[in-house]
Amino acid sequence: MPESDLAVVERVILSRRTVKSFTGVAIDRATIERLLTLALWAPTHRLHQPWRFAVLDQAAIARLATFLRNEPAKAQAKLGKLLDRLPQAGALIQVTWVRDADLAIDLEDHAAASAAVEHILLGAQASGLASYWATTAALAHPATLRWCGVDPAREAHLGCLWLGGAAETPATPSRRPLDQVARFL
Repeated sequence: MPESDLAVVERVILSRRTVKSFTGVAIDRATIERLLTLALWAPTHRLHQPWRFAVLDQAAIARLATFLRNEPAKAQAKLGKLLDRLPQAGALIQVTWVRDADLAIDLEDHAAASAAVEHILLGAQASGLASYWATTAALAHPATLRWCGVDPAREAHLGCLWLGGAAETPATPSRRPLDQVARFL
């Protein structure tokens, strides 16, 4: 008997982990495009589709590392660790959303962009890729965003998605039981 669609989705969701150690194997553009296409189908209020993606392949990651080493505005405390990790990534996706002056719409657009990120993360898991949604200060810095072609006055940083082969898979984290987070009325 074939596995139901719900069982497949459930398996992908329950097996997804945040992985911070990658093998350094490159991810091809077709795979990235497929993941980004999944993101386009995230729910979006008023069909704003506010998400934006700056994709860095391994050559771009190397250029980013050079930029970060030479940019004096970056906080040095965590920069060394970040620079050590960057060559391990198969690809990075800087995710932003277009800001809206109306705070209610901006919040909805932030939520929509977050849903797009989840689509990417689940697509990566289903493709056998490891992923990590990072909010590292050096990657969110306005100078870094500008380097990635982002106008920080127009777009806000949601995070940087690290993708690649897993060098190690973390243990399953604990979650609160349903009765602690859900109210059935």
